[in-house]
Amino acid sequence: MVQLFLGANVATILLLWASCAVTYLPPDWHPRLALLSLVFPAFLLANVLFVLFWLVFKFKYVWVPLVGLLACCSFIYDYFPLHFKGAVSDSTLKVVSYNTHSFGGKEARLDDGSNIVVNFLLGTGADIICLQESSKHSQYLLSLEEAGYECASEKEFMICSRLPILSTDTLALPGQTAHCQYAYLLDGQDTIMVVNQHLESNRLSPQVKNAYVEALQVHETDSMRKGLQPVADLLTVAFPVRGQQVDNVQRLVESWLPRPLILCGDFNDTPVSYAHRVLTRHLSSAFTQSGCGLGFTFHDKGFPVRIDHILFSGSHWKSEQTAVCDTIMSSDHYPIYTLLGKKDR
Repeated sequence: MVQLFLGANVATILLLWASCAVTYLPPDWHPRLALLSLVFPAFLLANVLFVLFWLVFKFKYVWVPLVGLLACCSFIYDYFPLHFKGAVSDSTLKVVSYNTHSFGGKEARLDDGSNIVVNFLLGTGADIICLQESSKHSQYLLSLEEAGYECASEKEFMICSRLPILSTDTLALPGQTAHCQYAYLLDGQDTIMVVNQHLESNRLSPQVKNAYVEALQVHETDSMRKGLQPVADLLTVAFPVRGQQVDNVQRLVESWLPRPLILCGDFNDTPVSYAHRVLTRHLSSAFTQSGCGLGFTFHDKGFPVRIDHILFSGSHWKSEQTAVCDTIMSSDHYPIYTLLGKKDR
């Protein structure tokens, strides 16, 4: 019996390692393999449970899951960092990223004509705000400008800044649902590039999501297969497109570095993914550096994941506090913010 559990543990370790390893492969090489990265938390949990199992029943084998976990500790740290709020320096740059889902639609409009999302943004006191899915709402842009922000709106994006905006542009990306906006901001003697992106959507319709949730609730193999298949098919289509988009954004990032750069947006990918790994090659993740827990930013039914991220050039700043604002429900995303403290150079 011990050998059976030991074999099962080794299998979960290999699957855990594979879910990390696929993030090094461009998704267009084998889109189906990229699906493994999404099951990372399940394999992680399985190995944690094996640690507890061996501690209770056969202590001498506890090293097996521990070795498996230690070998991918950087991925675990990205997925589940543990930082608790502490002291923040007097001078920080507050950055907010939010997929507004068209500013919450009609349901977010209040009787006085204001908007819940805009009111939230004004209440954050942010220095830089990067919005996705924010097009065709000039009245909300005007509200932000009246509050002292300089705003640049391009396609579905909006960058609002208390720092002067020198210029803005867009980067066309392959695919149908994604683009990238970037702006140059003046911060004293420095020019900061701010990149605001929305990578390829997985296009999971409400019908597909409902079928998936129902399949998980039934616990029947055939029903689960039928419910999961459409989701897997859509993800397989989106992964390669997103991979190409990330490569294009990475070239833009590399063209500006080592100068100060902040990259925000809806990646439509988790912290364990090709997109996140490539873009953190030269940039630091705010949530990894100062966030705590899982930090889900997408909260639609049955799909809690962290797919909204804030990255920055670590040679210029250190993230002192990062959190997800899970109290505003106007969009299917939660806003994420970080406080960046300048490093002495």
